[in-house]
Amino acid sequence: MQGEINIHQFFTGYTNGCRDWLAWPQILKLKDWPPSNLFEEQLPRHCAEFISSLPFKEYTDPHKGSLNLAVKLPNGSLKPDLGPKTYIAYGFPQELGRGDSVTKLHCDMSDAVNVLTHIAEVKLDSDKLTVIENLKQK
Repeated sequence: MQGEINIHQFFTGYTNGCRDWLAWPQILKLKDWPPSNLFEEQLPRHCAEFISSLPFKEYTDPHKGSLNLAVKLPNGSLKPDLGPKTYIAYGFPQELGRGDSVTKLHCDMSDAVNVLTHIAEVKLDSDKLTVIENLKQK
């Protein structure tokens, strides 16, 4: 299910947890944010740090990777989106029977390198777990 929340609400939920009207923890995913054509413009330090952390730079550097074939394509040709792209998600390991926050196995149009840069844990209160268990039984 897709919904609308602003970026501030999303990141507040990432840090503190976010619950729906039944006190269930929300499972949210922010895909391709900011759009890759704006990533370097809006988050220049993050973009530079991300690119500098990539392994096998000969293949993965989106600007000057000597073995990155997309870099060698002539100007004006249709090139794949080399990113970087961010996928930011939050959920809970036990999933609570309501889906999950991971990206499923899929096939991209080009090779990809995934880098886990941050993880945060938000604990569920025992009273919230009891409410959730009661709702699951219904």
